[in-house]
Amino acid sequence: MYYSLSTFLLCMSFLSFAEPIKLQSYSGDTSLPHKLLIEALNKANLDYIHPYESDKDISNARILNDVKIGQLDVMWSMTSQSLEQDYQAVYIPLFRGLLGMRLAIVTQKNKELFKHVSSIADLKRFRAGQGKTWPDTTILKENGLNVVTTLKYPNLFPMLEGGRFDYFPRGVNEPWDEIANYHDLNLTVDPYILLKYTAPLYFFVAKENTQLAQKLTQSLNKMIKDGSFNRMFFDDSQVQMVLQKANLKQRLIIPLSNPNLSSITPLSRTELWFDPLNERTTTQ
Repeated sequence: MYYSLSTFLLCMSFLSFAEPIKLQSYSGDTSLPHKLLIEALNKANLDYIHPYESDKDISNARILNDVKIGQLDVMWSMTSQSLEQDYQAVYIPLFRGLLGMRLAIVTQKNKELFKHVSSIADLKRFRAGQGKTWPDTTILKENGLNVVTTLKYPNLFPMLEGGRFDYFPRGVNEPWDEIANYHDLNLTVDPYILLKYTAPLYFFVAKENTQLAQKLTQSLNKMIKDGSFNRMFFDDSQVQMVLQKANLKQRLIIPLSNPNLSSITPLSRTELWFDPLNERTTTQ
């Protein structure tokens, strides 16, 4: 018996989703990417499971490998050209580019450090602290900023307090919880500047899993069109906290270029990106 190519591909599409979609997160995850993923899968009528347990500390390297070998079907990560070469990205920025907006953690005694900074040239006089292998480190260095690095994330906080560097750029959703976790170090959030570069966080699937990527893309675009994506964005507790605490409109924006950005980045789709100067910054 002979089958047409279209019949074969149709059969394969059903086989591809015969098993539940295996997610990076655990069932109790309340993060925005997880909530968006569940909504997108529900819209696509796809079942899912959570292979990881909530009490496990899973490294990024393991997640990447698990997607590659099929132990996971979907993960999310800040993108880079190399990541997009090795995996299939779903080109919808999950935090609407918010994670490319960086606030600086400084010591209490240096709270006024950036009061008179008016350009990137002024910022180059100071030293930033970052993880040695972080994508952000490359971005800062490529823009001519001085960067002090360490392999271990927890070391950055005592290094800042000890004067090894002057400021610690963090995603706008990160500094307050981190400062609370290291409350004995007398750290605070700089009130004056906002570093801004395009750094989307995407869903990623295995390179050959184009059907799942297409399903997720279709579902997320439906959510953008019907408004549910933005509602979930503004209803997210982390996003609400950022918009309440960060005073984005009052900050000097210092734009940085991102050398890790691929040419496929959907920059022309303005509805995908949060604009801190022109878009509402409170929930309704």
